[in-house]
Amino acid sequence: MLAAAVTEHLFWIVSRAAGTAALLLSSLAVCVGLLFGGKFVKGRPDLRHLHEALSLATIVALVVHAVSLLGDSFMHPSLADITVPFVSGYMRLWMTVGIVAGWAMIALGLSYYVRDRIGQQRWKKLHRVTALAWLAGLAHSFGEGTDAGATWFIVATAIVVVPAFLLLIVRHLGPSSPQPARQAKPARPVAPARPVAQARPVRQEVAR
Repeated sequence: MLAAAVTEHLFWIVSRAAGTAALLLSSLAVCVGLLFGGKFVKGRPDLRHLHEALSLATIVALVVHAVSLLGDSFMHPSLADITVPFVSGYMRLWMTVGIVAGWAMIALGLSYYVRDRIGQQRWKKLHRVTALAWLAGLAHSFGEGTDAGATWFIVATAIVVVPAFLLLIVRHLGPSSPQPARQAKPARPVAPARPVAQARPVRQEVAR
């Protein structure tokens, strides 16, 4: 009986597991990104490889989370239902939030590999939107997720989400580090004044 139930809802179970994994991995990626980009860790260790691995793992989990729904026997979604906002009739609002968040996370994660083409400064400004995409994914998980009310899900999510929230608040609302004072431009040296020529003594004519 249990095996039959698992087989019938296998795709739904896989989607739930992948969605939970995507939420946890993206939260860890946000934490690592904030630690690497800010001044929270003394010495600022190079965490780029860990951040990259977590981002790629998040993308894989998101793809599995969405694609596995195509085999679900209850929803029977089309490809458009899981990829295009406002198309699905199942919990349309939360589904749309999840789709937008998923596409944003994928695009922002892959933008790392084209940062040289779009420019480092432009990429850094674009990458800040990751926090909004992560928050949208979090809203989707608690708004539509089957396990949103389960104690294990809340505890597991809080372990990684709360630190990410705190780091995000400190990063954007904390006191900004004072800017180093700009050194005054040294004044242009003034050329020394030329000495005034002494008047030549007037020769007095001696009366002969």
